[in-house]
Amino acid sequence: MTDLLHYPFEKDPFPTKYFYYFTNRFNEQYEVSFARDQENYLKVHVTFCVTNDEYENDQYAITNKGDVYRVLNTVCMIIIKFSEEHPNVYHYVFSGERRKFETKETHPVTGRTRVFLRFVKKFFNPPKWTIQQDNNFVHLYKNIQG
Repeated sequence: MTDLLHYPFEKDPFPTKYFYYFTNRFNEQYEVSFARDQENYLKVHVTFCVTNDEYENDQYAITNKGDVYRVLNTVCMIIIKFSEEHPNVYHYVFSGERRKFETKETHPVTGRTRVFLRFVKKFFNPPKWTIQQDNNFVHLYKNIQG
C-alpha cells in the first residue's frame, strides 16, 4: 500500500498518548487519535480532525480543497502503523460526524462514514481484516491467529 499517495506522519512523542499528526499540502494540520474503549481495552475509537486555528469552531470541517484521497490514505496508513505498534488491539471503530444538514432521520449513515468505508476497503483486506458497517459505524476487526 505504500504506492498510494499519503502524507508523512509522526507519532506524539509521549508514549501514553495515542495521537499521530500530519500536515497536508495546504499546510492544514491533522490529528489522528485512538481512544481505548471503556469496556474493552483491545478496542479503539478512531477520530481525525483538522487542528488549524481557522477551524477552531469546527475541527471536523470539510476543507473542500480536493485533498480527501491523500488525507484518507494517510489516515489508513496511520491505522496500520498503530496496529503494528499495538498488535493485541483487534477492533477499530470509526463514525463520521454529521454535517449541519445531516440528521439521523435523513442520513442514518453520514457522507463521511460512507467515504471512510470506501477507503478502508482498499487497505484492510481478508483474511487479515474484516470490515463491518453498523448504521453510522465502521468496524475494522483484525483477525488475530491464535
